[in-house]
Amino acid sequence: MLFQLPSFLIFFVAFCAFFAICPKRLRLVYVTLASLFFYAWWYPPYLILLVGMVVGCWLLLQLIWRDKGWLTVALILAFMPLVFFKYMDFLLESVAALTGLETPHFGWTVPLAVSFVTFSVVSYMVDTARQPGKTPPRFWSTAVYVTFFPHLIAGPILRAHHILPQLPQLRLDRAAFVSNLALFTTGMLKKVLVADPVGVFVDQAYAGHATLSGWEALVAIFGFSIQIYCDFSAYSDMAIALAGMLGINFPENFRSPYGSASLSEIWRRWHMTLSFWLRDYVFKPLHHRLHKYARQLSIILTMTLSGLWHGAAWTFVLWGLIQGLIISIESASGYSKYANKVRGWQRAFCIGLTFLVWSFLTVIFRAPNLSVAYDVAIGGFVHGDWITWPAAATMPVIWGAILLVLHPFDQIEKIRTAATRIPAQLLVPVLFMLIVGSSILASQQPQNFYYFDF
Repeated sequence: MLFQLPSFLIFFVAFCAFFAICPKRLRLVYVTLASLFFYAWWYPPYLILLVGMVVGCWLLLQLIWRDKGWLTVALILAFMPLVFFKYMDFLLESVAALTGLETPHFGWTVPLAVSFVTFSVVSYMVDTARQPGKTPPRFWSTAVYVTFFPHLIAGPILRAHHILPQLPQLRLDRAAFVSNLALFTTGMLKKVLVADPVGVFVDQAYAGHATLSGWEALVAIFGFSIQIYCDFSAYSDMAIALAGMLGINFPENFRSPYGSASLSEIWRRWHMTLSFWLRDYVFKPLHHRLHKYARQLSIILTMTLSGLWHGAAWTFVLWGLIQGLIISIESASGYSKYANKVRGWQRAFCIGLTFLVWSFLTVIFRAPNLSVAYDVAIGGFVHGDWITWPAAATMPVIWGAILLVLHPFDQIEKIRTAATRIPAQLLVPVLFMLIVGSSILASQQPQNFYYFDF
């Protein structure tokens, strides 16, 4: 069930209607069941896996709460679904390539949300071991924390200590409705009017990678940066808005990342909940052990793991490794501090350079293999035609330019604050028309959110 389609709008209206009459003592049960229905919309058999992860998480939390010595076993079990479904074939193929041995191929489809659910579960377990509460984790609170439909498929990645205290206040928050409706509309417009049309051009360019002109390659490179930002930040906006309408404050996930002056800064503003998760549960433990011997190695290892999290392919590993190497160089050389301090044309230059580096690195992220990445990033410039401007590239360039101009204002609190300055009687009808119109447009050629694959 995609947020931008009429089916979801009907689901959410029905959910709110029944939620309004649901007894308070049953709200967590109701939200869990509705979230499971939302998840089952794609492929009902995988509902068994999600329910198993919820029950398993709760049972393991009981053990950890009583004795944190269970943490290691719990973490191994928590990662097993992710490893089996997402990485098993990749690992076996890598072994076969290195050794020449015949290995089985399972061909499993990666279940939706398995990565995001795993990371949420793992953080809950680790935090429980570090600071066990006065009472053991409760089942229905755990179930809502794991399955809550606004964040279930593609984040933001939640933390138990932030979300669980809010669950007793689950309600239809009328006071925050208009501001969150504006945020939801912003996400809808970014997805339907920018990410999807630009994505069509990018997909065609990568499909025809061997015959790209120079202009087509250039627009494809920067176009994908626009597409993936508008697509993923759109989902985050819509998820945060939906949770806000229900009285739950989700963490910010994007903060105008393309205004960053270094890769170090961009990762503090891009998919922030993943960046902070990696910081707290990967980088800090590594840094504690490695900083005396190899100060920058923990950064490189963390970013390489980030690449592997995004996909079971060596292109993702290479993308993460290069990101880590550049960030470690920025840190060791002092460039990240310099870029953070400078102003005026110097900061503008750093921002432009960062966006250029980021965009070319996304070619490795987007390409299915290094051969395709070479054709897009280099082949089109060297062998392609620079004489004729491709007409199909015009709209992606226009949308990209508009996005970059408005980018400093594309932050959740700025959008919410702006909405409060307009009378609700004028704003709400306009927002409803934009949502319905965009939803009808999206239904003609539905496009998944890009991060559903991760």
